[in-house]
Amino acid sequence: MSKRLTIAAHQVNQIGPAADKTQLKAVDGGWKILKQAMAKDVPKKQVFDITLISVARAFADMNVKDISEEDRDYLVNELTDNIVKYYPSIRISEIPDAIALGIRGKYGPFYGLSVVSFEGFISAYLYSEKRTCMVREMPVDDEPRQPPSMEIQFETAKNNTLETLQRKLNKKDIEVTASSVYNFLDRLKLINFTTDEKYDMLADAVRSLIKELEFKLTISRMTERAEIKKDITDLKQSIIKRVPLNDHLICLAKLRAKTLALDAFLSNVIIEETDLAALIESRRELFLEG
Repeated sequence: MSKRLTIAAHQVNQIGPAADKTQLKAVDGGWKILKQAMAKDVPKKQVFDITLISVARAFADMNVKDISEEDRDYLVNELTDNIVKYYPSIRISEIPDAIALGIRGKYGPFYGLSVVSFEGFISAYLYSEKRTCMVREMPVDDEPRQPPSMEIQFETAKNNTLETLQRKLNKKDIEVTASSVYNFLDRLKLINFTTDEKYDMLADAVRSLIKELEFKLTISRMTERAEIKKDITDLKQSIIKRVPLNDHLICLAKLRAKTLALDAFLSNVIIEETDLAALIESRRELFLEG
């Protein structure tokens, strides 16, 4: 069990100024934010402190004041642990931004403020258009990095897959790792859906995106609504008339479809009590052959 950290009274009292200052860095920094150390590479106390500030600000902004000290301590510690474990690449200055956008409905509806909802905000932020653009805009390092060996790549992908299965068993969201895990299992020829099944999943993914955009339309600014309406229309036409989507929408739809496909695969693994670790290990040579 990881060590639990204690919330001091002065930390709670300093919530307002610290949150605003950090959030401005995340909003204004652009791709430069990604040059900062990842959450997994900074002292856990720093992740804890910024998580506390972000959570407390969220409760204040939502006018929720009836959380007990014990519940707050659990929530912040659990969220800190999960950020380091499941979202290690996020920069700590991005955490307030992700949570602030989440409670304002930027990532769709949520039900209460809990570890699950806060994790959902962070996951959605990491896959958001804003974050994707930051990654694309980041200059390439002058010194090319040596890629990890195929053995290391296999072990990393295997561990990610087994952790994703555990999240599924714990009824937690798997979207943050779904695409990479799906690609890994597909490379091992373990994803065996028919063409029709894949099309159905893609159609379900498009319907899911339509629902999200329809909600976003209700909270968006007037200047954003025309573009959102166009995206909704394009998505609907892709189902009704199979009209091709633009690159941005097809990318989002494929990511969502992979999540649905992976969820179905893992459900089957659970139902059939398959030893997924052994199954993956049996395909090691297939992966190493490239």
